[in-house]
Amino acid sequence: MAGRPRTERAKPLRLACWNADGVRGRKLELEHFLNQHGVDISLLSETFLNHGQAFRLANYVCHRTDRPTLWGGTAILVRRGIAHHSVPIPGLTHLEATAIQVTMAGKPVKILAATFPPPAH
Repeated sequence: MAGRPRTERAKPLRLACWNADGVRGRKLELEHFLNQHGVDISLLSETFLNHGQAFRLANYVCHRTDRPTLWGGTAILVRRGIAHHSVPIPGLTHLEATAIQVTMAGKPVKILAATFPPPAH
């Protein structure tokens, strides 16, 4: 039986930020990088994912914000077992963003992946 996620992290998180420039065709590259470097949370920009396109990586939970047109999009990959939850970001008009919250040293910490996309094509 799998253990429950802890509500608070006892060790530092290892984060990575990556401009994916289209994540679907680079999934193996991303998986290799995350595993090789022991990344706990990865912030992705320019995912180019559309609503309805599945994107999953083993051992990670994916939170994402897709753009209705081509280009743009953000995502956050969180290693399974890390207690977290998605955080809404209301009122964005020019930025695209995805946010989560974790607890570190007893305090809530928000982590945000954001991009300033090019104008709609």
